Amino acid sequence: MVDCSNKLTPILVALVLSSVAAMFTLVVYSPIQIIAQEEDGEPSIPQAMCIYKDQEYPLTPHIFNDGEKSSRIAFPHLPDDYVPEMTIMQGEQLTMEFDGIKQPIEIQALLVDYDADITETYPLKKIDDNKFEITQSGIKTLEVIGSFPDNEHVSYTMLVDVKGVGENNY
Repeated sequence: MVDCSNKLTPILVALVLSSVAAMFTLVVYSPIQIIAQEEDGEPSIPQAMCIYKDQEYPLTPHIFNDGEKSSRIAFPHLPDDYVPEMTIMQGEQLTMEFDGIKQPIEIQALLVDYDADITETYPLKKIDDNKFEITQSGIKTLEVIGSFPDNEHVSYTMLVDVKGVGENNY
């Protein structure tokens, strides 16, 4: 009679190890991190929208700060892995709006170049409380920071392609 237990043991060990490695990879590299729990559940994060030429584009929450600690919600999309969600013309304006009862008391917006050797940031020209003018060109991450009552701050992101003056829009 042939002893199969010696032949199956390496296969079972390999299956178990690969399953553990897969679960570890999923936990470590997951783009969505768990938000710190508040006493009454998860914090209420309003949906932010960027409006350009009467079209609404949802912004993805990136970092939540409750006034004491920060929690990463999601990583910004980078041009190596994603296509820009919106194409904008340099010099044109964007409007930021927020859904829900909780409205920001201040909004800041900037373009971030995460692909540069050293991360570069370019503040957008503020036209009024929620309207901004695009001043830089290139594929960048639009980052919008909403400051809310109770010292809460939420950073939102979206990958955008800003076309310079005279560039083709194709």
